[in-house]
Amino acid sequence: MRNIGIIAKRSDSQALVAMGQLAHWLHQRGLSVVVSPTSGEAAGIPESVAVRKKQDIMAQGLDLMVVIGGDGTFIGAARSTVRWRAPLLGVNMGRLGFLTETPHHAMFETLEQVLSGHYRVESRTMLKAFLKRHNGEVSSYAALNDVVAHKGHLARMMEFQVSIDGQHVFANRADGLILATPTGSTAYAMSAGGPIIHPKMDAIVLTPICPHTLSNRPIVVPGNVEISIKLPNDGADRLLTVDGQIGVQLADGDEIVARAGDYPLQVIHPPERNYYELLRRKLRWTEQAVAPDAEG
Repeated sequence: MRNIGIIAKRSDSQALVAMGQLAHWLHQRGLSVVVSPTSGEAAGIPESVAVRKKQDIMAQGLDLMVVIGGDGTFIGAARSTVRWRAPLLGVNMGRLGFLTETPHHAMFETLEQVLSGHYRVESRTMLKAFLKRHNGEVSSYAALNDVVAHKGHLARMMEFQVSIDGQHVFANRADGLILATPTGSTAYAMSAGGPIIHPKMDAIVLTPICPHTLSNRPIVVPGNVEISIKLPNDGADRLLTVDGQIGVQLADGDEIVARAGDYPLQVIHPPERNYYELLRRKLRWTEQAVAPDAEG
C-alpha cells in the first residue's frame, strides 16, 4: 500500500487531532497521503504532508481509506467513496463502533499490521435506491445501512404497497418500512424487530415499523432482487431517509425502487477480528448477572 486517504469527523476535535497525527505518521514512512481540503485545513495538516482532494473524488487511486470518527462518519464515507473501490478501515472515536471497529488507542498498531499485509478484506452489500415520480426518475441514492420510507411529522400511519421482482408481496399501514443491508441489520432495522444478518450474506431485509397488521413480520430476501414501494394518492406526509443522513420529502404516487448497489463496499479488518465477539461486546450479550452481597 502506497496511497492512503484519511477522512475524519470535522466536528470532533479529537478526531481531527488523530487525523493530523496519522497524516504525519504515514508521511514519515514515505507514503502518499490524501485528505479533503476542509478536513486537512481543520486538522492543520500542511500541504507538504497531505494532498488535498474533494471527498467525492479523493478515493480515486487509493489503496486504503482510513475513516476516523463514529459509525455515522464511516457510513457517509462509504457512500462517497464506494465507486472508487478503495477499501475502508474505521477508527472509532464515537460511542458504539460497529463499523469503526479499531479503537483510537490501537490506530497505529492496526495500521502497522495493515501496511505489513496482515489484514482481511470483507465485501459489504450496499443498496441503490431510485425515487420515481410521474413514471420518471427524480433521484438516486446509495446506502450502506438502510433506505427507509416513513411517516412525516404527525403521529399517523402511512400506507404503501410492496412488490419484489414485479410480484405483489403485501399492502400495509405502518409507521414505515425499512430496507436494510446485512450491515444495516444491526442498526435501525434491529431496533424495529428485524433479524441480525451476517455481513457476508447477500441479502436484503424488509422490516415494517409498527405495522397495523401484527402478522406483518420482517422478510429476508435474496440480494439480487428489485424491491418496489408504491405510495397511494392520499395526501399523507411521508419521507424517504437514506442511512439516517439524507432526507427527501415524498409525494402522492411516488415509487421507491431499491436493489443491491453496483459495487460492494470493501472493508479492512485485522486478521484476528471475530464478528461474533463484536456482537457480544457491542450488544452486551451473555453478561453475567451480579450476585447480591451475601453479607449485605
